Amino acid sequence: MRSGNEPTEVTESSTYRELRLLSEVQRAPNASQRDLSRRMGIALGLTNVLLRNLAQKGYIRVTQSGWRRWFYAVTPAGFTRKIHLTVAYIHRVLGHYQTVRQTLRQELELLDLNEESRVAIYGTGEFAEIVYLGLREIRIEEIEVFGPMNDVQAKFLGMPVQDVTSLRPDDFDRVVVAMLKDWESGLEELRDLDVAPGKLVTFFADGQAREEN
Repeated sequence: MRSGNEPTEVTESSTYRELRLLSEVQRAPNASQRDLSRRMGIALGLTNVLLRNLAQKGYIRVTQSGWRRWFYAVTPAGFTRKIHLTVAYIHRVLGHYQTVRQTLRQELELLDLNEESRVAIYGTGEFAEIVYLGLREIRIEEIEVFGPMNDVQAKFLGMPVQDVTSLRPDDFDRVVVAMLKDWESGLEELRDLDVAPGKLVTFFADGQAREEN
């Protein structure tokens, strides 16, 4: 059975491919169909279909140079189409981002934190950035970021990343595992550092916060 969201997902996927193909043709007009197929990570046959559809719509111009050698160029209509697709894509991504951020903020508000609370974040990826922004939105300012040894030289939103083995549990009211993948290993690592279960907070794929017991 198809889900109610499937038609939208299919449409979004096809328009995103259209945007990517227009971008690739604009970037490298001398690229062959095989080159475009490889850059986009899709089958050669699908690339051929997409190019033919864009040509029929007047978004790209196809010219032949030699035997079985074709060149592609984005037309003025294609440039306009690319701009429209880019704007729509940005609005869609920002809409999803704002929804996730709002949901996360609501979950963080349930953790009984206040402006004097000190929070440690374990994680340095994109989800950790959203967690950090969510904490700042509920007026938490005392936030430190920790990561594995190989992340220590990196910067997190301009802040230094500290080695997780240097984390002192007594210095923090909550220690947040800001990972959606491999969060179990992060949780175990913090437990090995004697972080009290009541201080540990994990997130799952649904974005909900959970205090460990």
